[in-house]
Amino acid sequence: MDLGYSSLFLPYYARCPVLSCVKVVLAGTGSAINPLRGQVSVILDMGGYTVVVDVGCCAPNVAERLGYKLDEVESFIVTHAHYDHLCGLPMVAFTKTFRSREPELKVYTVASGVDFVKSILDLVTAGKSVGYRVHHVTLGSQITVGDVKIRFIEADHTVETLGVVAEYAGLKVVVSSDSRPTIAYRREAEEAHIAIHEATLPSNMREEARITGHTVVEDALKQVSGAEQAILYHLTQWSEVEAMEATARNKKVQVVPDGAIVKVC
Repeated sequence: MDLGYSSLFLPYYARCPVLSCVKVVLAGTGSAINPLRGQVSVILDMGGYTVVVDVGCCAPNVAERLGYKLDEVESFIVTHAHYDHLCGLPMVAFTKTFRSREPELKVYTVASGVDFVKSILDLVTAGKSVGYRVHHVTLGSQITVGDVKIRFIEADHTVETLGVVAEYAGLKVVVSSDSRPTIAYRREAEEAHIAIHEATLPSNMREEARITGHTVVEDALKQVSGAEQAILYHLTQWSEVEAMEATARNKKVQVVPDGAIVKVC
């Protein structure tokens, strides 16, 4: 197993063929309001197939700097209908109106997010020849993007939310979205090559995390403990210090900047 890390600031020297590898691009690693980080967005580049899990406001620009034009991506997953997880989607649709109207934009989201996503895309694409479809997914449902298989697992948030499991060529990536700790995620993470879990609040704010449907750093570390490699995201200014300290003690857990790429083969 070959694990690599790169970002806008650190070089990465590929050591394995593209088609047998997975790149996880962190186009946003922050919570709704974090002046040091953009809202969360995870680009899964799996053997040439690209799936975007959530689209924070800054994600299109971060992705473009790394060579990923999100308006040319076909498949997007919006894990829940909180605006910070989809505020970059209107920019993707807007860019399609003048740059790359094909392929048709496909968005997969929970039932409660369908109308919200449609209303936003309608506003942006009105009068333009940009096609899109919004698909409803549920707990346990599966979709296929090329050779990538994606499953949706339980997440525990203040609104209907789903976690994401993506598998390609024997490699597995698990993304929590905004969520309290769940047994479903921890089981999936035990067999994951990369586990990404939110760590929104420091461990001394456990009650606030319960009320807001989030996870504290200490519990996030437990959630990803069985994975080969882990990333903490959806960070706030309050949780970031503790999360960074945790990475110093546990080398397989990372806190990365926006624009980081983690590669596994």
